[in-house]
Amino acid sequence: MLLGFFTEEAYDRLLGDFEKNKTKYSGTDNWVEQYFGKGVEWYRLSSQQVNQFKPYYSGARDRSKDDLTNAILLYEAFKITPLQAANRYMWSYMCHMDKDCREYMRYRWGNSENLDQKYFVPGNGGMGLYYHNGLSRLWWWAHLTYDHDSKDPYALTKILFENQMLGKDILDTLNRNNFNRIKGILLAIKNFKEVLDSREAVSSYFRDCKKELNHYAAISVFDFLDSEDIRKITFETLIRIRNQSKQ
Repeated sequence: MLLGFFTEEAYDRLLGDFEKNKTKYSGTDNWVEQYFGKGVEWYRLSSQQVNQFKPYYSGARDRSKDDLTNAILLYEAFKITPLQAANRYMWSYMCHMDKDCREYMRYRWGNSENLDQKYFVPGNGGMGLYYHNGLSRLWWWAHLTYDHDSKDPYALTKILFENQMLGKDILDTLNRNNFNRIKGILLAIKNFKEVLDSREAVSSYFRDCKKELNHYAAISVFDFLDSEDIRKITFETLIRIRNQSKQ
């Protein structure tokens, strides 16, 4: 199929009328075409061919349990470039217009709070793409952790999705556009979990660790370190923060 995208004017209009149309998002009808009416150029089709995204539904009470599987399915279906994946008008169009994507959005997000952030992309990208939009977040989490050199290219993706609040903190460090950084940090977290007892949460230590990593990246040649160096720095920092908290 071809990827489509809203025009900027259509996107802004639809977002501006979100509260007026909010109840329509829970229905199965494709109401957007009727909303814009005839004689209005509100979308365009790109020349980019992708496979259909066929979501997985386990029926689990916690719908986030399916996020990892659906991130992989979406990333495998949408073989697009990061530049194309940064197009908020495309992701919003797919959320509203593609039948399978609409069904997934209703299943995953239902009538959640801040539903507009799931169907649109808050801000001009950044964390709006990486964390808020219901589809783009899946694609980007898979893309940023896909390891071409691993027997399991999604091994890092699995670590990132284990705790999605922690995942947000990881992506919020100065690492997400550097694969070596994110790989090193995720492997360090995997190692760190092995030394924690069942009552301890990684996230409580990682927040302080994140501050130190951001500071370290700002004053050093962090970009030139390999993933093993970054894993070691991150792991040692987490251990030190944990030890200090117990004194």
